Amino acid sequence: MDVLTEVFAALRLEAGLYFSTCFRGDFAVRLAAEQRRIRFHLVLEGACVVTVPGERQVSVAQGELVLIPDGAPQTLSSGEDVSQALDLDEVLSRAPPLDGVLEFGEQGPSCRILCGFLRFDEAIDHPVLKNLPAVIALPHSDCEMPAGAIAALDLLRAETREQAPGQAAIVLRAVEILLMQVARQRLAGRADEGFAAALADPRLGKALSVIHAQPARQWTLDTLAGHAGMSRSRFAQKFMQRVGLTPVAYLTQWRMIRARQLLTEPGLDMAEIAEQCGYRSVPAFGRRFTQVFGVGPGQWRRSHRAMS
Repeated sequence: MDVLTEVFAALRLEAGLYFSTCFRGDFAVRLAAEQRRIRFHLVLEGACVVTVPGERQVSVAQGELVLIPDGAPQTLSSGEDVSQALDLDEVLSRAPPLDGVLEFGEQGPSCRILCGFLRFDEAIDHPVLKNLPAVIALPHSDCEMPAGAIAALDLLRAETREQAPGQAAIVLRAVEILLMQVARQRLAGRADEGFAAALADPRLGKALSVIHAQPARQWTLDTLAGHAGMSRSRFAQKFMQRVGLTPVAYLTQWRMIRARQLLTEPGLDMAEIAEQCGYRSVPAFGRRFTQVFGVGPGQWRRSHRAMS
């Protein structure tokens, strides 16, 4: 399994829907920050402007999709002026959604938007998430978009034209595919920065691949630098510049992410999990897990099973 596939599998990415909107006339609705969810809006009819504080406003036309990572606050509006925006909670109190549709406003052109989110294991703070743009706009046609993303966006548009059995499931899977396509595109198109640059770099990519393939091995800075074919100092410097973590810190992070996966699997005792994550003793593994996640592995496993 390649590194990016492993990362997304570990994140346990899953899409969901809030509601669809039917705004009429002028509108400006403010959505508060929400955990680290990646929220998305697909314009089904009309057009809207998406405003994220500190970012350039994005105009979204019918059939276009915008994703906003990291749970950032955002405003959906009919124009660029959002000074009089209403909080979503206030809009919902005035006009509670009926059959999953939020209708607001009485006169003027209508704007219909499908609003949803992508949730993931929010305790995982992997660099691939930090490499995503603050606002991701997917237009009607973009020569820089990979063919897979175009096909997924076309499927998304087709599925929202009319009601059909299984529609929601297909829509949600299409959005998940689009996010992964965007992340993969950055490996090809933005190979000068961040985690994408590390994976695209032939030498750093080798080091990341062996970390993911053999997290239980007792890696050192020297052995990882050897796999990368670089000097110890040059490897450490370049890895830190690209990934934002030292090689050993990334190794520890990936081991802990892997531990969360293994703790959800039946039939593995704590000693086996510790060994597969590179720890020779359960107490040492438990201390590190608690340090990273704020809760011991046994307690985390029990709470996860209770919620499943």
